[in-house]
Amino acid sequence: MSRFIYIFLFIFLSNFLISQETQVIESEFPVFPICKLVPAKNQKTCFDETLTEHIDKYLVFPENLKELGLQAVVNVFFEIDINGKVDKLVAKSSLVGVEFKDPNALQTANNIFEKAATEIFLQLPEMKPGKVNGEISAFPFRIPVTYRLDSQNFDLNDVFTIDEVNWAPLFPKTNNINSDQSIEIFKNNINKHLDKYLKHPKVAKNNTKKVIVFVEIIVENDGSIYEITSYGPEKYRLQAEKAIKKIPALEPALKNDYPVAMTYSFPVIFNNK
Repeated sequence: MSRFIYIFLFIFLSNFLISQETQVIESEFPVFPICKLVPAKNQKTCFDETLTEHIDKYLVFPENLKELGLQAVVNVFFEIDINGKVDKLVAKSSLVGVEFKDPNALQTANNIFEKAATEIFLQLPEMKPGKVNGEISAFPFRIPVTYRLDSQNFDLNDVFTIDEVNWAPLFPKTNNINSDQSIEIFKNNINKHLDKYLKHPKVAKNNTKKVIVFVEIIVENDGSIYEITSYGPEKYRLQAEKAIKKIPALEPALKNDYPVAMTYSFPVIFNNK
């Protein structure tokens, strides 16, 4: 499957994952009409690929915003309901690479992007509804749709290191900084976040005084933490990952004013008393 699927398709089944540590949940994805003849084990792949093709086909960049050089990431929330139809469709746009002093102009631009993104998903065909543990159920989705201009000279599907971006991801309420400061502030905010949320696992008293877990995260082009990889003793890794999962939604990294995915590696240090 192409990396495009993983970047732009985020599927949240939180309504179905309650008590997932104590029970096994089997889910069957909604089925596009074109995927009905595909074997069951390949249905999710067919769903992902067909949805990506659908977005490519129906994505239209609003001409008036293109002329103004505006770009945005629009998060689209919806459900495929028990009848296989799109329901509860909501879009939330975030402009990138620009700053508006007029809040009304900002809202107008976001509204135009949101309307354009909503139209994409209104064109989805009726599907065979999904199932959870054998019962027909609604499936919730969050799909980030990126409206970008074509003047960049790099592949937006790539993942860049923190040294390759112009702006590092920004934590909420990070204001009045420049691009040169963003990297150091991002690193400091990661450390402050860990100081606040990192908990020590219960370990034997004769354990070593200091344990280091090495962590790599990928911050996606919509500001979400897409992937966490950690190396070290399992109990410590689990605590490090739990703390990182509490990182709030960030403003994405920017490269030449385009939102991009960024990887960042850092040590998490546990000082055992």
